Amino acid sequence: MNFIRNIKSLLSKKTSRIKHFEKQLQYTFSDTYYLEKALTHRSIQNHSEGNYERLEFLGDAIIDQTVSIWLFRKYPQSDEGTLTKKRSSLVNRDFLSMLGKKLNVMNVIRIEQSVNINDPKVITNIASDVYEAIVGAIYLDGGFKEVSKFIKRTLCLSEHLADGDLNYKGQLIEYCHSNNLPTPQFTILDSHGPEHEKTFIIKVVISPDKSWRGIGSTKKSAEQDGAQRAINFLLGS
Repeated sequence: MNFIRNIKSLLSKKTSRIKHFEKQLQYTFSDTYYLEKALTHRSIQNHSEGNYERLEFLGDAIIDQTVSIWLFRKYPQSDEGTLTKKRSSLVNRDFLSMLGKKLNVMNVIRIEQSVNINDPKVITNIASDVYEAIVGAIYLDGGFKEVSKFIKRTLCLSEHLADGDLNYKGQLIEYCHSNNLPTPQFTILDSHGPEHEKTFIIKVVISPDKSWRGIGSTKKSAEQDGAQRAINFLLGS
């Protein structure tokens, strides 16, 4: 027990890396022990007490409960089927991964170099898992009130981004026309994997000094991903 307490005390001393990440989270941990675990991949610490896997399990349950309550109150006229569909769009792996990426979790996670973080699917899985683990860490550190505020701030306020019909490609083209910029060009750079599980990588180009890459399981989703990255950059978000 003394060993565990000593480790916990050591981890609770905040590094500049943790302080900077807390600013992104807009939450300050009273004890960074849980945050450090939330940012530790099993390739670093294989024991479940030392990596994010248990926190991920906890965070998943908290997200499900918080989002369910939030949707129930926000949409008083919606039936069970509609609420279930809305919740599914907000708690699926791709959406949670997007939230994790917005928090730049891949820049702070402790992970072995042997893990291929250039693989889009690996990144999607890890970013989603870490977001859930962070939720679990905030709950254990600050309680349900604090974690609810975090989920509403990062997830619920991004509800519009879960709309499958949101046309980032159309928005980008319209933005370029409105700001006298060249029409964006979308080019497939690469596609790999079996037919039922392909990954597409595309390049969005507006000018020689303005280009972005998009990744998706279809050409259309890759274009939407690239267009979204371009829109976010151009709008400074």
